[in-house]
Amino acid sequence: MSLTTFTGPVRSLKGFIAGNGNTITKVLSNSASLNFGSIGAAAQADLTITVTGAAVGDEVVMALPATPAAGLIFNAFVSAANTVTIRASNITAVPVDPTAATFGVIVIAA
Repeated sequence: MSLTTFTGPVRSLKGFIAGNGNTITKVLSNSASLNFGSIGAAAQADLTITVTGAAVGDEVVMALPATPAAGLIFNAFVSAANTVTIRASNITAVPVDPTAATFGVIVIAA
């Protein structure tokens, strides 16, 4: 198989096929500063980022801030049309109050 190199943007009107054979039809992204406030012991909190075009079932890749709060686990998912939810889960026995930070998301649909 030969390698094709592009020197500029590439646009496909019908998606492109990834290495495993799935056709990727859209790649969307956005970022936002999120301030979760205090999250109780063994609790979780949700905040959202608007990503126009995102649909429930799309895959999400999340970019964490440079120094995420210790004791929290973060997950991201499309919770409604155009909405990605970032969930912070406190895995400690004490409340954690993370500082506001910028989170990024990439939404991929196959």
